[in-house]
Amino acid sequence: MSLPQPYRPRILLVDDVHENLHLLMHLLGAHYALTAATSGEKALELARRFPQPDLILLDIKMPGMDGYTVLSHLKADPATARIPVIFVTSLADAADVSSGLELGVADYITKPIDPDLLLLRLNTQLTLRRYREDTVLFKTELGQAPMDVPTVLLVDDVPENIHCLLELLRDDYRVLVASNGGKAMELVRSSPPPDLVLLDIMMPGVGGHEVCQHIKSLPERQRIPVIFVTVAASKQDKLKGFELGAADYITKPFDVDEVRARVRTHLELNRLYRFLEGQVGQRTAMLQKSEEKYRILADYSPNWEYWLSADGIYLYASPACADVSGYAPADFFADAGLMEKIIEPADLPAWAQFGPGAPRQDGMPLAVRIRHRDGGERWVEHVARRVRDANGQDLGLRGSYANITLRRQAELRLEFFTHRDPLTGLFNRALLSELLLRAIRQGEHGQTEFALLHINLDNFKIVNESLGHSAGDRLLTEVAQRLRELLPSCEAIARVSGDEFSVILEPQQRAIGTDLLAQRIIDTLARPYLLDQRQVYVDACVGIALYPLDGRDVEALQMSADAALHQAKGKGPGQLCYHSPEMSGRARERLALEADLRGALAKGELSLHYQPQVALDSGALAGMEALLRWTHPTRGSVPPNAFIPLAEECGLIVEMGDWILETVCRQIRQWSEAGIAPRHTAVNISAVQLSRGNLFDSVRRALDVSGVAPGQLELEITESCVMLERELSFKTLADLHALGVRLSIDDFGTGYSSLSYLQQLAVHKLKIDMSFVRGMMDNSGNAAIVRAVIALGKSMGLEIIAEGVEQPEQARYLRAQGCDVIQGYLLSKPMPAVAAGEYLGRYAQQPPIF
Repeated sequence: MSLPQPYRPRILLVDDVHENLHLLMHLLGAHYALTAATSGEKALELARRFPQPDLILLDIKMPGMDGYTVLSHLKADPATARIPVIFVTSLADAADVSSGLELGVADYITKPIDPDLLLLRLNTQLTLRRYREDTVLFKTELGQAPMDVPTVLLVDDVPENIHCLLELLRDDYRVLVASNGGKAMELVRSSPPPDLVLLDIMMPGVGGHEVCQHIKSLPERQRIPVIFVTVAASKQDKLKGFELGAADYITKPFDVDEVRARVRTHLELNRLYRFLEGQVGQRTAMLQKSEEKYRILADYSPNWEYWLSADGIYLYASPACADVSGYAPADFFADAGLMEKIIEPADLPAWAQFGPGAPRQDGMPLAVRIRHRDGGERWVEHVARRVRDANGQDLGLRGSYANITLRRQAELRLEFFTHRDPLTGLFNRALLSELLLRAIRQGEHGQTEFALLHINLDNFKIVNESLGHSAGDRLLTEVAQRLRELLPSCEAIARVSGDEFSVILEPQQRAIGTDLLAQRIIDTLARPYLLDQRQVYVDACVGIALYPLDGRDVEALQMSADAALHQAKGKGPGQLCYHSPEMSGRARERLALEADLRGALAKGELSLHYQPQVALDSGALAGMEALLRWTHPTRGSVPPNAFIPLAEECGLIVEMGDWILETVCRQIRQWSEAGIAPRHTAVNISAVQLSRGNLFDSVRRALDVSGVAPGQLELEITESCVMLERELSFKTLADLHALGVRLSIDDFGTGYSSLSYLQQLAVHKLKIDMSFVRGMMDNSGNAAIVRAVIALGKSMGLEIIAEGVEQPEQARYLRAQGCDVIQGYLLSKPMPAVAAGEYLGRYAQQPPIF
């Protein structure tokens, strides 16, 4: 967007000689908007045309209608009478000049034209016209005020000049006389000072330039207009006078009308300046009084008032801010962002949307919590509006904060008793229905699922009848507390009847599986309760309904959860059921498998098998990978893809992962002592291990206990695992790399990490997923992916290993593409530790050749 251009006054040039017009256009074109006329008739036409000129430069001698005739027509027409006219003439006859002044000409310029003098007189007349036309107060108040006789100081060392000027001015002005520069400066400093100074330039001693410089250096006198009176024809003297602040100059011998016109013009202009300064002073005083009244109102208001500039800086903060926030106004002046720092973090999104930084401010109140300097919480209600001047310019934001802590506490108490169970503090049935409706709408919008759990306590009636209702109330309170502790991120927990509770599990709370979480609820509530020094046991049943499978509205979901709960209670204490029989069967199977898995480690059912990795270029053994296996006493061998995801969901993977690290490190130590240890042995790391934040400690502990060198251990992490907790993952991997442990990105190509993140990871190896390797000989897409991964790894200086290699031609193809290491059934199936040791002993003597 282009900036608005400053106003350029319009000047009408009137001259019948084209050379003169061109000269004037050259002198004035940079400062003014110019139009030209070469005849009097054309000049009158242009003067009446809109927009009118602000000033007319008019030649006197023109064929046909001369300058005097044009001036007469202009002054006779009300539409053009106020346009100031300056004669441009080469006439030296005083009578001609006098005629022009009598007709109303504002001033004149003689040819040849002095550019500086021309600009000075144009500016003087334009300034007078602007304020005469636009300043209403000047036309009314100044015109009606009594006129003091102006004082003119004449400064000249030649008595004849003084007498001549006295004769010209004594009838209209009070005249002071100084015959030298020193006396002139004394009279200027006296009180009252002169209103105008006619000052000779060439004087013995202190000359006119020095006197003018002295006048302009006095703060109280610098507004006095100085007109030089001189016979000097030197342009340099004139320029120096203008630089010192002279208003104009008159040449000797004096022209009577010129002197009177110059004096009259500059006295009027000076009087105008003084009047405007007085008006500014009066308005400033009025503004100060208004500001004082406002400050009193704001300073003594119980609300915290403030004013922010358009760029967000505090211009004002009332003393009440210390009462409301504990911080003084000076604290906010020093830190414009202090308010954001004391607002409760949970309220910052609303503050960003509706606070002072919001695009629109319409005076709507916003209630937020702030942290008082004493550490306490306060509720404040914020209201603000934009401040704009008459032209719509933004002057900032005017607002206030009201302390509504007591009112808000009363509202919260009312809301609590309206939507909360008074005994446990949990939500009641009414609010649960609202939250369920909100969850359904979010599920529709995001195409997501959630679960509704209905929980019923078994034998609660017996507690009430045997120990009394007081003990029953304490038990219900303890049940509520256990649910809160078990589900810390879940807000939608409700007590919907005497011994029945409900929970809405949204997608983020269902990460470990709804069935596993429901079983944890049953186990948690089954722990003993201490009531009146007696241990009391209460079982619970859980009914589960899923959105949208079991219902798409509030009533349908609640009916499905009730039906599932009824079915669970029918099976006996401590049971859970889905509304769908198929889901219930699947849940029972998972729960049984989880129960078996929890005891598998202690019972010695878990073991590690090892699969070799071989370098393609030399056939030398490059390493081993440790793989977890579970041999169940009745189920037999349980596939890893059946129990490892379950271990991750229920959190067992952390304990199992520590056991794997310790076992592998002990095995490496045994192989090392036997002289058959591979360069490194790889261990798969779960996302849960990485996200818990203690993987580094587990690895270091296993290395310290076994005495294994860090470089002998390699950790394989999937790229999806790394991207799940980027910041924590990057830090943990960097710490492990610094420790000396080798790192590998497993299953590369199946995740969603970007190359920019891959470059930030301090890893040694990329592992191509077997799904690409197995199909690469028949599928061009898989082959292209394999080639791309190899090329990418090589460009980053990483070692490339391909898993799932089962055929010699696959090995040869991979070697041709530059792959470093292979792993798969072509070499060996995973072996128990003893068989793996034997394999290592044999392999050292007879490496295979591909």
